[in-house]
Amino acid sequence: MDNSERGGSLKNIHAHYDLSNDLFTTFLDKETLMYSSAIYDAVKAPSGRSGLVFRGTLEEAQWRKLDTLLDRAQVQPGQRLLDIGFGWGGLSLHAAKKYGCEVTGITLSVEQKALAEERVKKAGLEHLITFEVVDYRKFARRKENRGKFDRVLSCEMIEAVGHEHLGEFFWAVEQVLAYDGILVMEAITTPETRYETYRRSTDFINTIIFPGSCCPSLHALVDASYKQSSLTLEHIDNIGLHYAQTLAEWRRRFNASESFVRKLGFDDVFMRVWNYYLTYCEAGFHSQTENCLILVFSRQGCNGLVPLCETRSVTQLPALTDDEINAWISEA
Repeated sequence: MDNSERGGSLKNIHAHYDLSNDLFTTFLDKETLMYSSAIYDAVKAPSGRSGLVFRGTLEEAQWRKLDTLLDRAQVQPGQRLLDIGFGWGGLSLHAAKKYGCEVTGITLSVEQKALAEERVKKAGLEHLITFEVVDYRKFARRKENRGKFDRVLSCEMIEAVGHEHLGEFFWAVEQVLAYDGILVMEAITTPETRYETYRRSTDFINTIIFPGSCCPSLHALVDASYKQSSLTLEHIDNIGLHYAQTLAEWRRRFNASESFVRKLGFDDVFMRVWNYYLTYCEAGFHSQTENCLILVFSRQGCNGLVPLCETRSVTQLPALTDDEINAWISEA
């Protein structure tokens, strides 16, 4: 499905994110309202079992993910940040509170912007955070935004861009990013082995749940960044198994709130469809037919960022040692 025009993208965003803010609050954590993978405290499963054991609450895991994104971006106090596809403002709020950053967020969702602005006002951060409903390409064309932002962050927004327009995303980031800036993005990705078939096909997710969506392959993202910008990939974290755990918790909370969901006007068909959606995605991340990556990009030649952007095992997170990861891989 073509996402090249703002009108088409706007329609697709409305089809999912503007269903009802109250609906999403039934299953997202109440503190961050992040509609994206959390990062749990993960340890190797006990002897005789394969995989990982995830510890802690969804709330704790979402705070850990927000800290990870800001750490990967090497955010410094007082910097200017652009949050592309800010959702309900969780990442923007955390950056402003923790670092005193001046944050601009852009979205195509009117409903999300309304609730996010309420949260900013409640936090007393109107002087640091500004949200706007605008297409990222239009935003990037404004002269006053050229090289304005020290950091650009985008958390699971790239899936709405479409394969044919990945280059436009990186072009837009290039326009607004300072010379020594960093882009950090969290992206749901499709394995290379089936990507060409997938992107030319329709499935349950890109027709029913997220109309027009396309989860790019890692190669597609890197290729687009090289062809349309001077940004180069420096670092990857793989958090796909954490997404499976996140989805399982979302599904549990969603079903525990069934009576409230029905009071919002959603019927039996909707309940069954959303249970299928959450289960379908959970299975995809468990089986690694889908993945979730945190990607760090910097401009070519910015050698000062090397200490941040060392190459690591993609499954390495602070709670795991290399020995634990290697043991898990050998047992999988």
